[in-house]
Amino acid sequence: MSVLRLAVCLLSALVLVNQAPAADKIDKDKLVGTWTFVKTSGKGPPAGATMKVTFTKDGKFSIAAKFKDKDKEFKAEGTYKIDGNKVTTTTKYGDKERTETRTVKELTDKKLVTERKNDKGETETVEFKK
Repeated sequence: MSVLRLAVCLLSALVLVNQAPAADKIDKDKLVGTWTFVKTSGKGPPAGATMKVTFTKDGKFSIAAKFKDKDKEFKAEGTYKIDGNKVTTTTKYGDKERTETRTVKELTDKKLVTERKNDKGETETVEFKK
């Protein structure tokens, strides 16, 4: 009987170790879709500009920004990967490529909040809505 108890305890421990807390892992299905920029604590688009980020199920994403006084829309595409609560994007701008990792602080059906350290070491938060 003690062997059976030990096996149950070990199995329970393995299950608990392999289950990350909700804050440490994001739901990819909630991330998929089009998100509209709301605000940032860092440098964001200029007043009157709109920015949308779209994540697809197949690991691709796109950015589209329209500026108030310009007819031209800025667009970029790339790929993304999720690791726990981190989203790493790789964006192509012409011949250049940029990789950035953000921590997802909040993700619901309607709200996405991410943060990262900028070049100055300051924490920058960005909020989007669906």
